[in-house]
Amino acid sequence: MGVSTSLYSGLSGLMAHQRRMDVIGNNIANVNTAGFKSSRVLFRNAFSQTLNIGTAPTGVMGGVNPIQVGLGTTVGSTSTNYGQGSIETTGVPSDLAVSGSGFFIVKDGNGQSFYTRDGSFNLGSDQILTNSKGMVVQGWMADDNFDINPSGATGAINIQLGSMRLAKATQNVDLTGNLNSAGDPATAGSSLTTQALTILGGAFASVGTKLVDLRGPGNAIVFSAGDTITLNADKGGRAIEASTYTVDPNTSTVGGLMAWLEGALGINKSAGVPDTPGVTIGANGVVTIKGDYGSANDISDVVITSTTHPGGTTTQPFTITKGASATGASGYTPFTVYDSLGKELNVSMTFVLESKSSAGDVWRWYAESPDTAAASRVIGTGTVTFDDHGVYQADSGDQFTIDRAGSGAETPLTIKPDFSQITQLDKGTADSEVALMLQDGAPEGTLNEYAIGSNGVVNGIFTNGLVATLAQISLATFANNEGLYSQGDNLYSPGPNAGSPQIGAPGAFGSGTVVSGALEQSNVDLASEFVNLIVTQTGYTANSRVITTSNNMLTELLNTIR
Repeated sequence: MGVSTSLYSGLSGLMAHQRRMDVIGNNIANVNTAGFKSSRVLFRNAFSQTLNIGTAPTGVMGGVNPIQVGLGTTVGSTSTNYGQGSIETTGVPSDLAVSGSGFFIVKDGNGQSFYTRDGSFNLGSDQILTNSKGMVVQGWMADDNFDINPSGATGAINIQLGSMRLAKATQNVDLTGNLNSAGDPATAGSSLTTQALTILGGAFASVGTKLVDLRGPGNAIVFSAGDTITLNADKGGRAIEASTYTVDPNTSTVGGLMAWLEGALGINKSAGVPDTPGVTIGANGVVTIKGDYGSANDISDVVITSTTHPGGTTTQPFTITKGASATGASGYTPFTVYDSLGKELNVSMTFVLESKSSAGDVWRWYAESPDTAAASRVIGTGTVTFDDHGVYQADSGDQFTIDRAGSGAETPLTIKPDFSQITQLDKGTADSEVALMLQDGAPEGTLNEYAIGSNGVVNGIFTNGLVATLAQISLATFANNEGLYSQGDNLYSPGPNAGSPQIGAPGAFGSGTVVSGALEQSNVDLASEFVNLIVTQTGYTANSRVITTSNNMLTELLNTIR
């Protein structure tokens, strides 16, 4: 082979260093490409020509080493450095970076999966998260209960800004304030009576008497079929919402009217206090209204009117006489809660001093709502106990319920009150002051913005202040990242030696975490690349010198025959 062997060795060196220069040039070209991973070229020596394989030592002679002449170099491999690139904050919420191992998953229009470290995503007009090529970012959407199942199949991430709406039913209310311990315990409720109710012939009415059978002076008919009875009254000096009752000729009785009055006035018969509150009728036909204890529950200014049907003439069929007022220190607070459809519901809570002792005092709370579908506005009652320092100790009746039947909302609406922030201290002649501190419901709100956590969870932020889990970004890891094919556009696909992708939530299968509002930069080290440029150029020049020298030697050989 002679001198020509060195020519081919030099040529192999030129070709190998040219390949290395190609890789270095590509690295430098992508120094500002998001998520780019630099590569390097590793050389291997080519097959060697063996002139002598050598001999083993003998008793009288030493061994001889093999004699081999190398035949140049070749590109052994190009390996990619999958080390972490620096993370740069962009402030764009859809920009994502992976801190640690793992790749984002995107799918093209044919459903083929690709993998990338470039998290420059955006929301299109369809509100689906995609990359710059329109490929769909993969993850898991939350279900109707805002739960995510990361073991299920991945799909598109749909963030419905401006169109998704959400409301939340109130589950808890926290109250704060002070109940004045200087007052007296409640010992009586308000008492009101009507005139004696009679029927035809002058006999007294009873619970079972039909309303259409009632008679007034001169045996005049009091109620006719279809008449509307309206109740207006004050409770604790506050006007309560007017309530109506329609007379049915077959089913409307005095007992039914009494039950309606109890519900409309919010009289709680389950409090267990002496002289049970409620509406009753005596043997003399007189209807008695007994209210709940406490001055804040005092019933007054009761006006019952009846509007005839047809005709529209309004009369006052009952004469209401107040015999006694409610007693006892009390406090009152109204507040708003929400049902599962986000409808605003009015609730009021009255506190009445029930008992006093050297160990502490007990207050009873009464909850009412005009928005309950039940026949009565009463929605709950219980007690709150304080120690001798006025500090909350315990409570009973730890919830109240609002019937939402027929509203389309979840029913019943059950709410737990928290009284632990209320104190019971002496404020002299001042009123008790209790107010709503917090309730966890919300009216209807629109998805306004979103944030993505380090675990890849997409949280939606609504205009009503609610935050709900919408989706979760998935990541894929491979047993051998070096086995991935680069497909251009910052995309990879798995080669035969990469292993199957392990898909899971960020943090699963050894994957890293997600950084929102940031992008991973190229991991190209320019200083190293410039050094590699010099070394590669030197190697290329040296190999060219081998070719030049070999050519000169061949020329000298040819000149010997002249």
